[in-house]
Amino acid sequence: MTSMSLQARVVCALLTVCLTQTASLAAREIDWDKKLKKGYYELSIGHVERAVKMFRGFVKKYPASGACHTALGKALKKQGQLLESKQEFAAATSVDPIYPEGFYELGAMLESESKWVEAASAFKRYLELSPAGSKSSTVKDRLRYCQEQL
Repeated sequence: MTSMSLQARVVCALLTVCLTQTASLAAREIDWDKKLKKGYYELSIGHVERAVKMFRGFVKKYPASGACHTALGKALKKQGQLLESKQEFAAATSVDPIYPEGFYELGAMLESESKWVEAASAFKRYLELSPAGSKSSTVKDRLRYCQEQL
């Protein structure tokens, strides 16, 4: 058996640590529906301020979560804070480019501003990520409408 160089042993050790941490993170995958449930409940009963505060806390704690940014965006939208809401939806798509709901909400905001190209792009991305989602037929219609406006 040949001895490994120090450099090779360091690389192997680092790779082992990285693989162990990745497996650990996957095992601790967060159930965002459960985590954000109370905030969405507060939002549904009209406690918008309370929901905004809760979702801001989640965004601060989990800044790389598209679900948290989207939840905050929805609450801000309900509060009438449309610019900040759109910024949260954009942040959701940026920090978590595989979270479909962020793209749907961003597309809806852009569509309401008659930003047809950007809205169509967001709706397309939603459909790529969630082709069989509960909103897919509605999103297809909205995408088609945006494309017809070009």
